[in-house]
Amino acid sequence: MWIPDLHLRPSAPFTALIVLLHFAAAVAVWILPAVFWPLLPLVVLAGFVNVAKYGLLLLKTSVVRVWMTEAGWFIAYRDQRQAGPLTLSPETHLGSYAIRLSFISGRGRRHILVTPDMIGFHRFRKLQVFLRWAPNKQQAVVSPQ
Repeated sequence: MWIPDLHLRPSAPFTALIVLLHFAAAVAVWILPAVFWPLLPLVVLAGFVNVAKYGLLLLKTSVVRVWMTEAGWFIAYRDQRQAGPLTLSPETHLGSYAIRLSFISGRGRRHILVTPDMIGFHRFRKLQVFLRWAPNKQQAVVSPQ
């Protein structure tokens, strides 16, 4: 059985979507009365931070790897820190163009968006099938030796 070990790469389409959404938010703030215009720098700053963290995976808190072991799910950050074991939440959402992995730990919830160009279409499809049909999604099965 295939066991998830995903090395995430930067995603150009996802980055473009983040930029588009923040641009739309900036336009919406611009249309509001002038009293709201001081919010524009916050929208622009949030856009830069989100592009760096989620689109280009440049920040030290960006998730660059997600994998599953016998102990459960783990994630690795760009600065070499790891978190886990995590429990896969029923809030995980499978879509045609993106998968939102939702994890629960003692520190709260963590959501990770995975698109086909972040891991490759073939691995993306395998992940979809695994999350939909695998009997045990919480830990990898130990193969007998």
